Amino acid sequence: MEVTPLNVFNYAAQFASTSQKTETKKTDKTKRKAFESAIEQSKAELKLKEEGFPPEIAGLEVEEAAVYLRDQAEIAADTLRENMLPENFSEFKKKVSVFIKYVEKNNFKVTSEKRFVRDPNTRLKVPMRDRKGREVPPRVQIQIINQSLDELTKYFLYEQKDTFKMLSKIKEISGMLVDLMAS
Repeated sequence: MEVTPLNVFNYAAQFASTSQKTETKKTDKTKRKAFESAIEQSKAELKLKEEGFPPEIAGLEVEEAAVYLRDQAEIAADTLRENMLPENFSEFKKKVSVFIKYVEKNNFKVTSEKRFVRDPNTRLKVPMRDRKGREVPPRVQIQIINQSLDELTKYFLYEQKDTFKMLSKIKEISGMLVDLMAS
């Protein structure tokens, strides 16, 4: 085989095209992974939004998300203390309810079991009934899954107790005003 400039050029071109193909495959894979992770992030945000949670907590650990939601509720409480406006009051209520809902969803496991007894005649399991013949409510058991998240919730509620007292008085006064207007 004779080495000519044309053969050297063909070899170099072939080598360059092979390395470009591998680079293209690598970039395609990284693009695909990035796209897949973006899709997963979007799905997580959509699921959170459907459940009533802010999309900012998507991708955060449970405790980090709880701290974020607690901070949002505390900011709303500070705003309410500074300016007693109806929109600040509703914002505070919304933030606290989102925080409590998130903690409830991620911190407690609720199981309920329907109560059964054996029928003496048929030996089959039938729902348990009280003396008046009504079906007995199911047995409900609540387990705390994450102790530190529970402590965070208790801390938040303790810190905000004055705000909650103030809000209950505001509601009481507004209820009296509604009663006064109705009479």
